[in-house]
Amino acid sequence: MTDKEKLQFAVAIKYKQMWEENHKKLIGGGYDEFWETKKRYRVVKGGRSSKKSTTTAMWYIDKMMEYPLSNLVCIRKTGNTHKNSTFAELKKACIRYGVLDKWKFNENPCEGTYLKTGQKILFRGFDEPLKLTSLTVEVGVLCWAWWEEVYEIDDEEEFNTFDEGIRGEMPGGLWKQLTLTYNPWINSHWTKKRFFDSVDPNAFALTTTHKCNEFLDELDHQKIEDLQVTNPDRYQVVGLGEYGMPGGSYFDEFRKDTHVIKPFIIPEDWKRYTTKDYGLDMLANYWIAVDYQGKAYVYKELYESNLIISSAVKRITEINNGDKIYEKFAPPDMRNRQKDTGESIQETFEKHGECFTIASNDRVTGWYNLKEWLKPYETTDIQTGEKYMTADLVIFNNCKNLIRSIKSICSDEKDPNDCATEPHEITHAPDAIRYWTAGRPSPTTEHQEPKKKKLIDTFLFGKKIKKSIKEW
Repeated sequence: MTDKEKLQFAVAIKYKQMWEENHKKLIGGGYDEFWETKKRYRVVKGGRSSKKSTTTAMWYIDKMMEYPLSNLVCIRKTGNTHKNSTFAELKKACIRYGVLDKWKFNENPCEGTYLKTGQKILFRGFDEPLKLTSLTVEVGVLCWAWWEEVYEIDDEEEFNTFDEGIRGEMPGGLWKQLTLTYNPWINSHWTKKRFFDSVDPNAFALTTTHKCNEFLDELDHQKIEDLQVTNPDRYQVVGLGEYGMPGGSYFDEFRKDTHVIKPFIIPEDWKRYTTKDYGLDMLANYWIAVDYQGKAYVYKELYESNLIISSAVKRITEINNGDKIYEKFAPPDMRNRQKDTGESIQETFEKHGECFTIASNDRVTGWYNLKEWLKPYETTDIQTGEKYMTADLVIFNNCKNLIRSIKSICSDEKDPNDCATEPHEITHAPDAIRYWTAGRPSPTTEHQEPKKKKLIDTFLFGKKIKKSIKEW
């Protein structure tokens, strides 16, 4: 080795040492194995302020600049939630590394580009399924996926379907890897059984807490630790990073086998209603039919984000598909006026052909009404004679976001009479149903056994037929 080569080698070693020292200062502790693992699944559940998202974002910026053929897709339940989460974290990581000038981040649509090579960071949501099935990159391969707040995905099959799309040969020493980061709000979530209750040789599973975040001050740590006394259930999740139900499930009446049913054709003469919760972050619009005995069936769901009012009305009309709606309900904030036009949101909806009744926004009363509608009771199948549990409000199994949200929403930690407003993503659907219950009386408290209709013999064009007295 020549003197020049020795000098170059020494400089390289020194540079590497400086980089590692600086890198450790930026990243901190608690994530060493996370940083090194190349297993297909890298699963990180953590409490509040455990720096899981910050660390993940810094890993991707670091590794994409190291591997010039790598590309990343970031996934969330709804696409427009990336802007203030993964998109912001990755941009912040570039700033911390001092490489923001080497990257270009576009907000509409959200996308990141490494200017030196053209590598891409894509941002997608499950509310845009077509975009998820058409992922392409111009440079290298799509080898990495970051699934932020995976607790939002209630159906494991959705995850499996996406997982199957990360396939093919990996050039340049690359490897296929999906990283899942989330707060473990719900102890019944499929991630618990799959990654933490059993050992998957293809998965690295990590639980982190605020204690591994040396960038918090003492007061920040203490506020979380105080929950041990003030709210032990919440501390289980936000303090220890363990699965739980902070504040307790609000709708403890809800049971999937009781409240979720297979779709059937709704009779034309049943009264039909719609009810909505609207914002750019989410339009949650539901169709509810009420039978002759006053039992309600939630039978259609529209759950989409980033819809301006004209687009929202268009989608509502498409999903409605000619249903004759008896009455429509919406929240009082629809009366709010928009700064640019001076019109209320309600007036703009009406201008585009969507009129509705403003419902009460008394939260506690509304939630109590909904709990009454969900209260299980026993009845008898008139065909088989078998006993089974049902409720005055049941949900068709195609309304996946409503089922997921009602099952997951918790009691407010400060007011157990109210629902929690976090995580915000799961509040839209229950709010929409609450507006419908606010416009309706509570269901009957007495449930009589259904009776078989008395049939009489009659004749039509010489043929003997059966007809109920009521129908005849």
